[in-house]
Amino acid sequence: MMKRISKNKLQKNKHRDQKQPNPVILALVLTGILVWEMYPALRHTAAANAGALKDSLAQLERQQQQTAQQFSSAAVPQTISYSVLALNALTSEPGNLAEGTRKNPPKQLPATVAEAVRRELSGSTGIAADKLKVTESSGQSWPNTCLGLSKADEICGQMIVEGWRVVVSDGRQTWVYRTNARGNILRLEKKLAR
Repeated sequence: MMKRISKNKLQKNKHRDQKQPNPVILALVLTGILVWEMYPALRHTAAANAGALKDSLAQLERQQQQTAQQFSSAAVPQTISYSVLALNALTSEPGNLAEGTRKNPPKQLPATVAEAVRRELSGSTGIAADKLKVTESSGQSWPNTCLGLSKADEICGQMIVEGWRVVVSDGRQTWVYRTNARGNILRLEKKLAR
């Protein structure tokens, strides 16, 4: 009997020695992820600021080169600006902050969002996704993370969520969906009879 107690205590002590994540750091990381997902406007603003900063740095380098040429008759060697290279990478590589601003005009529904809505509706109704057409869409600002359609027992994050109102039809019936900007949160607003 004494050996069992000793083994149990030893096993509990082994588990205590394992590192546990700091709850404050974990909360900050998860909050950052949530904000990144729910506020595409912040990403677009960051991309716009990066573009403006890139232009300012390029202009400053041109001025420096012109000044150097004025004071020296010798040719000025071309220098590499790592800050401009980094900003070029930020605003031109696939999957970066500015990518979303170039793919779609501000009022045009992204193809990925339309496809997500059609897939969701197809899965819930059994209608083939290729038979479903987006007939109308508009950019919206929803009042919470439940896109303004919370259920009775649901807790929603109280923050403005940029997204879309998407009307889909199969020719006989019409459905209205609410989405966030990326289309990974979908809510059926209502089904309209025709």
